[in-house]
Amino acid sequence: MTAETSKISFTNPDYVNTKKKLDKIGCGMCLAKWTQVTIHLQMGQTHSCHHPSTHHIPVGELKRNPSALHNTLFKKQKRKEMLEGKRPKECDYCWNVEDNSDSFSDRTFKSNESWSAPHYDEIVNLGWRQDFNPRYVEVAFSNNCNFKCSYCGPSFSSAWVQEAKEHGPYPTDDKFNDIEYLKANKKMPIHHKDYNPYVEAFWKWWPDLYRDLHTFRITGGEPLMAKDTWKILDYIIDEPNPNTNLNLAINSNLGINDGLVNKFIEKIKKIEDANKVKEFIIFTSVDAWGEQAEYIRNGLEFNRFWD
Repeated sequence: MTAETSKISFTNPDYVNTKKKLDKIGCGMCLAKWTQVTIHLQMGQTHSCHHPSTHHIPVGELKRNPSALHNTLFKKQKRKEMLEGKRPKECDYCWNVEDNSDSFSDRTFKSNESWSAPHYDEIVNLGWRQDFNPRYVEVAFSNNCNFKCSYCGPSFSSAWVQEAKEHGPYPTDDKFNDIEYLKANKKMPIHHKDYNPYVEAFWKWWPDLYRDLHTFRITGGEPLMAKDTWKILDYIIDEPNPNTNLNLAINSNLGINDGLVNKFIEKIKKIEDANKVKEFIIFTSVDAWGEQAEYIRNGLEFNRFWD
């Protein structure tokens, strides 16, 4: 952010008004604790927003309430703190920004987003005990992936699981990608072919969640290697949705075989031709150029990626 754009954001009346509304409830109030979620179904972990660490989703809560993929008791306690004027410790990223500068923190920016701001009154009046369907949802169905990117690990790549089992963790002080550490911290992924109670709960929740979505983003693993991604695309094609403003996004390494790429193009074409979504975005990335990129993203064929 340049000094000029920073100055604009500090005086932007939308941000100023949003922060004033939040601060009327309390200095720790943030709508993203209700409206945004990332759910790692392969590990049974969730967080809202992306700054706090993920926390475990108790299977017992899911049996009573599939929306506990987002509305965990732990998260509801943080909402309670916010509504009572407190600052949840897990949100210290924003508190550090606010206490050490004149900048707006992400609690203002995210609360001002189109998937948050319209729901201010509903959230405040709803209270902390009630469930709330998030409007911005990012979900990983599995860790199934054909890449072993150097900065990634077993939680997000099945190829990395095999790598770590065969060669062990990185020889660093914190033993990066240590399988035993992941198991101890409930971050060892469920195999994509095994029964997964979190995926089961997602599909129980999905018909209700679908109607309220502003943005739905699929991540992984490699989403195009997850059967549930295709199930989502078919659902969007087949099921009428009164919500015509849905934004659909998918993260992909674009390193899968041509058959899957062509199948993917056909599905998206059906969705776009029938105006099933407002916008479709594919997120993909490359970290360097040529051989350096292939070194960082093990499994990448650089020229094929660009093709």
